[in-house]
Amino acid sequence: MSTKHVVILKNDAVGDLVHSLNGIYNIINNTEVDKITIFVSKLSKKFNFLFDNPKVHIKVINYNLSINEKIKLFFFILSNKINKIYILAPKNFFYYLPIFFFNIKFYALCVDNIKGYKRPSSFLRRFLYKFVINDRAAQFKRLSTEKIQSKLTSDNNVFNNKFSINIKKSDLLKKSLPENYIYFHAKRKILNELGWGINELKILFEEILKYTNYLVVTKDIEIDENTKIFKENFNSFDFKTLKFIDNSQKIIFFDNIDGEDLYNTIINSKKVIAFHGMMTNLASINKHKVLDLFHCNINNWDDYRNYRNSFYEFKPSYKGYDFTIPSKNIQKTLKKIRYSLKNE
Repeated sequence: MSTKHVVILKNDAVGDLVHSLNGIYNIINNTEVDKITIFVSKLSKKFNFLFDNPKVHIKVINYNLSINEKIKLFFFILSNKINKIYILAPKNFFYYLPIFFFNIKFYALCVDNIKGYKRPSSFLRRFLYKFVINDRAAQFKRLSTEKIQSKLTSDNNVFNNKFSINIKKSDLLKKSLPENYIYFHAKRKILNELGWGINELKILFEEILKYTNYLVVTKDIEIDENTKIFKENFNSFDFKTLKFIDNSQKIIFFDNIDGEDLYNTIINSKKVIAFHGMMTNLASINKHKVLDLFHCNINNWDDYRNYRNSFYEFKPSYKGYDFTIPSKNIQKTLKKIRYSLKNE
């Protein structure tokens, strides 16, 4: 008997969404599934192209559900004939749904942590048809959250990776992208923690340009002091206003770029150099070359354990993925980056 309708609850940030793509594509590629409704967050709605498929329907909700949204979700489930629901965003509210909808099979990603923490509780897990555990309290190397979720959604309980995402470049991006470039994303929070200002970035960019013709740079979407600094020091193109500033540089700052244009900027580069997060995750979809700057601010044993677990949980595993831990000393970081670039 075919599975008529499957619901996926995944109202997370873009980076977390990427880690669920293998699992989501297991469901999409299941020939017994006729219709899939995916609940995504407003944070990731511009990346709906990541699962473009005729049987996929998208609903956008907040990252943190309001009372009104919880009620609407409840009545959506009540008023539709749904066979399976996958909880891929481990939000507490979702784990209470199986109590009320016992005719629906619930598959869920659960979380364990130190001091016996469980989300959901052992009691609520009894109502789940199948679940996997992301064990953040583990003292040993463990499977990534990508592989755990893939096993959850796989009929034979194995990790699958049978998809790639290629979309056409927009005409605007075709005109804006240079040939032979490396992509770098400036994450303000980490730059501040490292104490890297424009002088350190110029030193870094100068080194990267020894290995490529151009460098394309993006930053966090919000307007901050770096927006003005980048526009004053580099070439820049604003994807919202379509304004280009020519400062005779081989460094091009793309401002207000997102969605398909951002994705294509990443995957059409020679290599991605970025602090661990959304950009390195997007690059990993098609096994693109990455130097992941995995920043760690370790002051005690708990910090070390948290970073180590985060590394195991989110680190991609494929040929072409490289990582290093950046130092506050830009010269030390350059040595690490230089090694990765020389081994292209």
